[in-house]
Amino acid sequence: MSDVLSIIPALLPAASPLLLATLGALVSEHAGVLAVFLDGAINFGGFVCIAATGATGNPVAGITAAIVLTVLLMFSVSRFTERTGANPFLTALAVNLLSSGLTSLGSSAWFGTRGTVALEGIAFAPVRQAYFPASIVATAAVAFFLTRTIPGISLRAAGSASEALAARGADPGKYRTLSWCIASFFAACAGSMLTLDLGAWVPNVSAGRGWTALAAVYLGYKKPWLCAAAVLAFAGAEYATNVLQGLGKMPATIILGLPYALALMVFMLVPHRRQ
Repeated sequence: MSDVLSIIPALLPAASPLLLATLGALVSEHAGVLAVFLDGAINFGGFVCIAATGATGNPVAGITAAIVLTVLLMFSVSRFTERTGANPFLTALAVNLLSSGLTSLGSSAWFGTRGTVALEGIAFAPVRQAYFPASIVATAAVAFFLTRTIPGISLRAAGSASEALAARGADPGKYRTLSWCIASFFAACAGSMLTLDLGAWVPNVSAGRGWTALAAVYLGYKKPWLCAAAVLAFAGAEYATNVLQGLGKMPATIILGLPYALALMVFMLVPHRRQ
């Protein structure tokens, strides 16, 4: 029992980026948008954060820049999708490719390399200490927003009863755009957490967390606090893979694939019923 309790201090902060990404996926799911763009948004936000942090020497400025630019990018993509009638699933997938291209070009132009870039001489510890408390506050805020506010209830109606919402004079498309913006806000925060925790920019820093977040939404039956519990389960699985990798008793390729296999099993086994 003491061994289990001893890993909690390390497990909770490590789960925070995935929890934030899951909250973004949850809001989008309620609006009828499958947030397959999350992985790209996390990577884009992480790159902007580390670039702005390096330029200013201030992690808070880096997080702010990441949020602003990521939300603006996703807002533009969402409005393009709504106005042109483009397939939202395909445009969301295209964001991942766009993000990969932008971060690669940006890294080459800004840092002179497309590989790992480490920052030195910047105090990250105060920011890291706020990760898990901020994630819990965010979970409570999303739960309140979706169930106790008019915009949140309307956003849910955009996904489950868009015709009824339109009949009342509201534009479901605007609420779908709002869900993209909220999801990108959380994705930018998640990407910032990952890069600041490393103190470096690493290509594909999301490491598939955007896809795992989608699985956590279904595993948590689209309920904020149940989704948070699902995130802890995934974080525990990731921690276990790290331990197994350290022991060296299984091939590294198999160990690193375990969290993704778990996510795939969730998609297959949990009913995909929209609410």
